[in-house]
Formats: sequence, structure tokens, C-alpha cells
Amino acid sequence: MNLEGRGTKLVLERFDRAFQRGRILRWLVLTIVVITVAYGFLMRIVDPHDFPTVGTGMWWAASTVTTIGYGDVVPTTDLGKLVASGLMIFGFASLSLLTGIVASVFVARRAAPEASSDVSAIEKRLERIEQLLREQA
Repeated sequence: MNLEGRGTKLVLERFDRAFQRGRILRWLVLTIVVITVAYGFLMRIVDPHDFPTVGTGMWWAASTVTTIGYGDVVPTTDLGKLVASGLMIFGFASLSLLTGIVASVFVARRAAPEASSDVSAIEKRLERIEQLLREQA
């Protein structure tokens, strides 16, 4: 395996461990918050008529990224609609990923004790087999 392949493998292993332990969850939530704040500021700059304050932009970004979209504040300029489309796609994708991660963490935690007991049972059987083999020899 070349150096690039080993590096990719290490990155994937680290990601898998972080995913299994739930550490990736906090980074995903932090990313969603940062992107939401950035889009709130961006919308204030891009469409100042419809978003007269940064607070209005933040409110719109939060309701958009969570896919609630109250409709009380909406962009009317073409550039504003383009920015809004980007946030909608990000919100849908990130919340789907967040839901999948949370579900996977719950499933992994529930399956862990079962796997541990299976290993214990296998170890006991192997010990018994080794004991029987020693007795026959």
C-alpha cells in the first residue's frame, strides 16, 4: 500500500472511531451553528431591504437551517434567493446527517453489550475445547 493509501486509511479509521464514540456529533452541531450565524450575517449584507437587522438575518437563518421556514421573513432579490437556496440545501443535508449519526450511536451502544457477551461465550467454549484436548492428549 502506498503512502497516500495508508494516509487515507488512517483518516477513515479515525473518522470511524469518532463516529462510533459520538465525538463527531459535537463538531457537526458546532458547524451547523457557525454556518447559520454566517448565513444570518451574509443575508443582512446581500438583501438589506428584507433583512434590516442582523437579528432578522439570524432569525431567518435559524428557521431556514432547521427546515421550519416560518415565511415571516423571506429574501426577494435574486442573490438573496440564491443564498437562501444554499442554506436550505445545507440544512437538509446536515440535519439528515445529524439524525443518522444520533441513530447510529444509539444502535452501536445498544449492540455493544451483546457483542461483549458473545465474545465471552466464545472464549468459554474455546477454553472448554482446549481443556478437553489436553485431557485426551
